[in-house]
Amino acid sequence: MIGESSNPKPSPNDKINGITNIKSYDPLLLDLDRLNYDSWKELFKTHCIGYKWLYGTFTQFVLQSILKPNATAADVWKTIEDMFHEDKEMKAMELDDELHFITIGDSTVMEYCTRIKSISDIFANIRSPVPERNLVIYTIDGLCPKFAHVVTTI
Repeated sequence: MIGESSNPKPSPNDKINGITNIKSYDPLLLDLDRLNYDSWKELFKTHCIGYKWLYGTFTQFVLQSILKPNATAADVWKTIEDMFHEDKEMKAMELDDELHFITIGDSTVMEYCTRIKSISDIFANIRSPVPERNLVIYTIDGLCPKFAHVVTTI
């Protein structure tokens, strides 16, 4: 017919066979130390639906923890979700202590602020976001005396 393409539309199986490294499509590794389940889930769901990949996006520890004989994709997904949402309160308390006592030490300002941002992101991943004003207070409190002029300005 006129106007039709001679190339047939690729099927989902063609997509799967064309991907050799899921990390190039979803570079975020699911990691218990970073508690990044919610971020990983959002990125991954998009690709999982189209490409049907799962295991290539876990750290080795997570993969070893969730592998079970005859598990369906739904079973795996539920296990992962439970892993990342258990002990949220304990993790939130640990992170809160870390923010309360964080100091710049020998770090650069960029390294110091990046560390605070990283902790804040983990809080958000466990559905316990830190109010912005608290982050400002923690950041100021951890600065050394050479930054006194910045503290008074803020």
